[in-house]
Amino acid sequence: MPTMSKLAAAGGGPPGWADLPRDLLVSVLDRLPVPDRLRFPAVCAAWQSAAAAAGSAAAPLSPWLMLPFNPTARRGGGDARFSEARFLSLAEGRAYAIRQPAPAASDRVCVGSSPDGWLVTADACSELQLLNPVTGAQVRLPSVATLPFVGASHGADGRVVSYDLRCCFADEGGCDGEVLIPPETLAPDRLRYEVYEKAVLVAAPRRIAPSGCWGGYAVLLICQPLSRLAVARAGDTEWTLLGTPARCWVDAAVRASSEDGADGRQRRQAVYTMDAAGCVEAWDMDATPAAASRAIAPPCCCSARACAMSAASRRYLVELAPGHLLQVHRLCGAAHARHTWEPRPERVEYTTTGVELFEWKAGAAAEARDHDHLPRWTRVDGKSSSRVLGGRALFLGKNTSLCVPVDGGGGGLRGNCVYFTDDGPWSHERCHEVAPDVGVLDLAVGSYRPPPGGAARDLLWKWPPPVWVFPSLAD
Repeated sequence: MPTMSKLAAAGGGPPGWADLPRDLLVSVLDRLPVPDRLRFPAVCAAWQSAAAAAGSAAAPLSPWLMLPFNPTARRGGGDARFSEARFLSLAEGRAYAIRQPAPAASDRVCVGSSPDGWLVTADACSELQLLNPVTGAQVRLPSVATLPFVGASHGADGRVVSYDLRCCFADEGGCDGEVLIPPETLAPDRLRYEVYEKAVLVAAPRRIAPSGCWGGYAVLLICQPLSRLAVARAGDTEWTLLGTPARCWVDAAVRASSEDGADGRQRRQAVYTMDAAGCVEAWDMDATPAAASRAIAPPCCCSARACAMSAASRRYLVELAPGHLLQVHRLCGAAHARHTWEPRPERVEYTTTGVELFEWKAGAAAEARDHDHLPRWTRVDGKSSSRVLGGRALFLGKNTSLCVPVDGGGGGLRGNCVYFTDDGPWSHERCHEVAPDVGVLDLAVGSYRPPPGGAARDLLWKWPPPVWVFPSLAD
């Protein structure tokens, strides 16, 4: 690496910060906190070039917890505080307040987040947007009214004044079949609680030159009624239902082992989906239409303990490695939390009491068409969890279910632990009046503790429900 004296001699004068070698600048960039990383490219052209060169190769940021909105906080004049979102960095143990684009952060609820740094948010009109909360980049998704079972009523000014939600079966993904119950009329901000279960980003947006428009993305939505699957890709103007009206889907995981496309350059978009019985199927999201799937794993029998609390238990699907899946059953028990800060006693709700893990590995029979010939799930006990996770940590909730490497357990992050956020059945009242179920479960000893970094104080506030975020500086 050139020394500063050599740089001075070569340049004919004393060296400046712009003369630092690019590899040194990238190394500095990797060590900066998030606000300084955002300001780094604005220093000079050389630093901007170094930041662009680092790109996705820059050191990844540790997972964050998106904190509930605090309506009493004062962070500037006017409505500035309503446009900020607050995030707790688990590794650093510090919170960041980052200004967000319209619509205001206080009016959004997150229904999904991806390891690429993107959130899927629903605004006060129940419309969905992809949002990078660090850079402020945003992409609008097709209107919720394009789902076949949702109808919108508009006022004289063209704004949505209410939605009609219909519950029906249909053979081809539409809503012309048997109507099970009369349509329910919902306020614009209430529909998001009734329809959106979870959104999974199958492929992240990318800038398309020379227009600069966003392209290449695909979003899979688990939605009510009947826990259906819907997909929207870049350029779509409406959501497309996948032909599975009789299945109750609960989670989906993007396949890291996606094959290369026919052109040998672009990876095919593939995803695993899991239903309420624990059956897993694989989908080729590049197929047109994306309605063909194949069975991967058979049902996963839960324990007697989980069955006894099935109303509160939730399932998650994680891909640990190509051909290696982990199914997590989150066990919950009824609890009545009375906190001094509450204006009235909390409602009886469910809180996490433990998890059960089941492992699946692909075998010679993985291509079978019927469940009887598929490899079975294997129960993972507490002693085996460290072998299966390999020192990594699970992050579960509305985010894409992930197993994340932990470097030596430093900075507040610990391996062989489950970090979870509340993602139970939501309603408007529940979001605002019930304390979220957020914490860390140590699989080795079965102990539970609140999130690190003093986040318990921030969780006094309930809105929006907290979610794990995997921040990225890349657009």
